Amino acid sequence: MGSHVSDPDAEPLSSGLSAAMSEEHVAIVKRVYERWARGDFSVDPELMAADFVWHQHRGAVEPGSHRGDGIGRALERIFEVYDDLRIEAEEYVDAGERVVVVARSCRRARARGMELDLRLAFVWTVRDGKLAGMEQFPERDEALRAAGLA
Repeated sequence: MGSHVSDPDAEPLSSGLSAAMSEEHVAIVKRVYERWARGDFSVDPELMAADFVWHQHRGAVEPGSHRGDGIGRALERIFEVYDDLRIEAEEYVDAGERVVVVARSCRRARARGMELDLRLAFVWTVRDGKLAGMEQFPERDEALRAAGLA
């Protein structure tokens, strides 16, 4: 019977699996931003966990936490305020079960027609291959801290 000698420079199997899962998490989040960049804010239901929670920062149009049907109502109110809304990812930061995204939010205020171009940060939680939550932050550093990276 042969023996197995571990390569001291080899990455442990569990680390390789973790890296593969992290890459999958980033890929899932990228699918969302591909749509958002086109102004399509629908999300494939198979990507969403049943208990998905969306947390908006205090200065947002719809601040607070939104779940279930509350997410649709919050989006409707946002679209009442803004026209031509797009969110374009600029950076993805892999944080294991979490993915930090820095993005530009381009929109036009319906009431005055004023164009807005904001940089925002998002922390997505991916659990069992599904989006379990998203938190929005006004600054990249805040998002990195929330994801345990700063």
